[in-house]
Amino acid sequence: MRPSTVGNPSAGVTRDPASSRGINWVLASISGVLFALSFPNAAIGWLAFIALVPLLVAITNARSAWEAFFVGWLSQTIAWLMMVPWVIRVMSHYGGLPELTGILLFVAMCLILGLYGGLFAAIMKRLRLGTRFAPWLVVPLAWAAVEYARTYLLSGFPWNLLATAIVDYTPLIQIDRFGGPYFVGALILIPCTIAAWWITQRPPSIARVLAGGAIGILALTWWGTGLVASKLLGRSSDAPVLMAALLQPNISQEMRWDEANVMAIYQRMIAMTEEAADHGANVVIWPESTVPLSFTETHFFKDAIEQISRERKIDIILGSVATDPARPNRLWNSAFLVSNGVTIGHYDKIRLVPFGEYVPLRRVLFFAKKLVHAVGTFEFGTNDFPLAGKMKYGPAICYEIVYPQIPREQIRHGAQVLVTITNDAWYDGTAAPAQHLWQARLRAVETDRYLLRAGTTGISAFIDPTGQIRESLPMGRTGIIYALFQSHTWTTSYVRFGDWFAWGSVVVVLIGLVRMKAEGRRQKAE
Repeated sequence: MRPSTVGNPSAGVTRDPASSRGINWVLASISGVLFALSFPNAAIGWLAFIALVPLLVAITNARSAWEAFFVGWLSQTIAWLMMVPWVIRVMSHYGGLPELTGILLFVAMCLILGLYGGLFAAIMKRLRLGTRFAPWLVVPLAWAAVEYARTYLLSGFPWNLLATAIVDYTPLIQIDRFGGPYFVGALILIPCTIAAWWITQRPPSIARVLAGGAIGILALTWWGTGLVASKLLGRSSDAPVLMAALLQPNISQEMRWDEANVMAIYQRMIAMTEEAADHGANVVIWPESTVPLSFTETHFFKDAIEQISRERKIDIILGSVATDPARPNRLWNSAFLVSNGVTIGHYDKIRLVPFGEYVPLRRVLFFAKKLVHAVGTFEFGTNDFPLAGKMKYGPAICYEIVYPQIPREQIRHGAQVLVTITNDAWYDGTAAPAQHLWQARLRAVETDRYLLRAGTTGISAFIDPTGQIRESLPMGRTGIIYALFQSHTWTTSYVRFGDWFAWGSVVVVLIGLVRMKAEGRRQKAE
């Protein structure tokens, strides 16, 4: 078999093409494993700064764009297989599907999500990067562009954006309020890019020193400004201090589905609300759809909540199903606000959970009829304005907190504090609740708001504007978090300008690809 040069031709390294492909596959697999370990449950956040080095080397060494696409797809498919196996539990245990069908759907989901890794790799390979370092700076932009695409394409799934991996590093994550999660993800990728450039191109020593010095200055500036920001943002403002009570009743999904438990659940929630009011809470937050009754259509339920709110002079935010009397077949997953004894209104969930609250491509997924029946027919909400009571609350229901655009719009419309109600009982014993919480912490940083999170079985948490958890209740525990917080009214750069960095990355990458294609045609013509 004819040997070929791999990587930098000047390195003089030759390998059998089959052996080279095998090495690339191994590198891509290692990268996928390291990427997954950056997130909960392992939660080794610093791995994010090196996880993609093997993949970038494999992409550079690939002999064609298609081979690069495959290694990128392989790497991210492995990562998704490790990060979201909890999907199987939801579809088989709660969705009524045979476990084998759930596993097959899970694998199919990961194979599809892996395509984003393939897209990133193909873009990088098309850029035909060489010894000069400057063109390599497009690599982090390509990653940002692909993550932004993943947020919206194929119904959208911005789960575990790269920025989420470093949420525990408070000084480093503060820059999220400037450029958003796509900007942070690009910054994280710069060390990986420099390492891959060193390994594959073997640049002159002076070039290595200059690049190393530049990344050192970047890291010091990044950490230093973030440290200062986290200290300044931790100071009290002039706004009055309020107390929120975050209720965690620890009600399992099976208990909610048993009609015999309805009144017991209702009584538990009323008792916890009374207890919170006795403790001096100004606002009481229930988790998502805790009581399996319609708030608006069950009169004793609605009357009791309004009475407590009126007598105790408190705001109560609770999750329930909203209906349309004119169209009884339409349902919304909603958050209701009761203030001073009056039901002010409700926020309808904008981003529904695929295979949890609706089934995309129902006609195509004919083999998942049980799941389609179990999920039901929730409608998508359209109103992203806050709920106004004692202050303006920016609600997000469960899964939609992973979309940075939703809390951003709430803040743009005047929200002074973020509220998340969730039911992660579906995912007990898996990494999903911790992953979900980490992503919620990013939203607090991006918007510079306190975030009040109430979960049915956990993880409930009180998160400050720097993304730090002030207090939390773990999964499977009953309790109440009493959170002292203040309203904020200023806006961050990310709230003001949105995903400018992601859009800019898309434009730069497209220009780079067009230029490379034009250059290739010119070389052929010559």
